Amino acid sequence: MRSELVRQFGSDPIAYSTLQPGLRYFDVSYGYVAYARAAGFALTLGPPVCAPQDRAALIEAFARRVSRPVFFYLQRDAADLVKSLGGWRYRVAAMGADKVLSLARPLDDDAKVKSAVKKARKAKLAVDEVSAGRVDRLRIEDINRGYLEKSAVPVEMTFLNRPLAYQDDGMSRMFLLQVGGELLGYAVLDPWFEGGRPAGYLLNLLRFGKTSLWGVYYSAVALLGEKLKAEGVGALSLGFTPLGGVDSSGCSRVLSPQVEWMARKFAAVPYLQRLKEMKDTFPGETPQRYFVGGSPVVATTVLSLLRACGVPLGPIVLG
Repeated sequence: MRSELVRQFGSDPIAYSTLQPGLRYFDVSYGYVAYARAAGFALTLGPPVCAPQDRAALIEAFARRVSRPVFFYLQRDAADLVKSLGGWRYRVAAMGADKVLSLARPLDDDAKVKSAVKKARKAKLAVDEVSAGRVDRLRIEDINRGYLEKSAVPVEMTFLNRPLAYQDDGMSRMFLLQVGGELLGYAVLDPWFEGGRPAGYLLNLLRFGKTSLWGVYYSAVALLGEKLKAEGVGALSLGFTPLGGVDSSGCSRVLSPQVEWMARKFAAVPYLQRLKEMKDTFPGETPQRYFVGGSPVVATTVLSLLRACGVPLGPIVLG
């Protein structure tokens, strides 16, 4: 089963998202590649899910059998491996960075976070784990509708963002945000693994309704971090910022100028600007993400990504 492969070999924070509905799969006896077809390309969602020693064989098999592959959302080691196997056919490009917080250090060093946590404690904001199968779905869907109505991207994204699923599989975890017993919002954490045990969690979803309480994002992240640290978990990823903090060192000389131009142009887009600012408030590492493919034009990959995510370009640029 793919879920068991994730438990054994899902060391990338995106690994659990490869189990979301709607993806295609290239399966072999020792692992799989999750991907989406969009605009003629086959975009992988992260690296292959398999044992490290089997990665090269699975990458080569996928590239032989699937037309127009783009190995997408890779960490540096996987990007270098794909490039080494594909040679001149492939180009490597940076595409943005994740934000990964070490839970060994306090998350409230920043004045904004410290203030938000203080206000949250005063308001008695509770962040408690709950079984996803036992929540008030009508209230959750109401929160989701309100979130999308005010969002710069007013659609439910897929692919890079795993949509909410009301199932308990012993891996993904759901937490409710409540004030005075009233449901304010929820958070969903997805694990990545090392040696079959969770090494960290990705904050896949954090949504809440209208409230007078300031800084709910900051306080919720800090309080979730506290809970995970108490369990002995070492890291919390806040996820990906597209075109944020791009570092093109060692990347394609053809693609890098295109990526850097897009990063400059999109830096002022309010949606992406807010996303980066919120994550940058927390101390942590910013590991680069890359894509590897044959096209000499970055725009084709970006447009295929947006199509895979179900996102129109207009709201991002105008939002």
